Amino acid sequence: MHQYTISVKDKQIPIYRFRYEPMDSNMFFIPTGETGVVYDPNISEELLPLFQQYGTKRVQIILTHEHYDHTTGVKWLQGVIEAPVFCHQDCAHYISSEKGNSPRLVAMVLNTKDLADGGHRYEDFMASYVSYTLKADKTFGVRGAITIGDISFECFSTPGHSPGSACYILDGKYIFTGDTLIQNTPTITRFKTSNKATYEDVTLPFLKSLNKNMLVFPGHGEPFNINEAKYL
Repeated sequence: MHQYTISVKDKQIPIYRFRYEPMDSNMFFIPTGETGVVYDPNISEELLPLFQQYGTKRVQIILTHEHYDHTTGVKWLQGVIEAPVFCHQDCAHYISSEKGNSPRLVAMVLNTKDLADGGHRYEDFMASYVSYTLKADKTFGVRGAITIGDISFECFSTPGHSPGSACYILDGKYIFTGDTLIQNTPTITRFKTSNKATYEDVTLPFLKSLNKNMLVFPGHGEPFNINEAKYL
């Protein structure tokens, strides 16, 4: 678990990051009074004591996109606290079916790592995998907004990596990008449901238009300023 502090309307707010180790993907928790925010849940027992610490009685789950390593903890989280789901409408479509929540991409990555070093990641992962479907409680289209507690996010559809990919801007200074923007890795557009042309025509111009000092909370890796993005 890693902790960061941001400033929103002159108020200091903590953000906690939790890694989903098999894919090094991120879950973020933002305490905002009785209702907190959780981006891209994974299963982490370290999160639970924070609910008590901050008096969190419910959380708003926000998904950056529909891939397994960014949704794997939704059911777990909903089993311990009230946690409705908010995401792009295309993300909602995919997560509503077992096929849409397939861990195929995760399995491919783990198998590749095993072939390189003789590990057993793929075998261990498949032994514990349980299929699931999810339901979005609220969605948005091209643009939207959502307010939780004292903070509000602007929501933007950013297709390319996946149809349901989205970015969320907080206070004009912070952005949660999922896999749409990662610091040292090109945005992946080679998956079956990816679309390179849409990424280049729609999402890339959006990313390039953002303030270069905006702090990015990505789907993988440490936070960074947009001007530090290697492939933007």
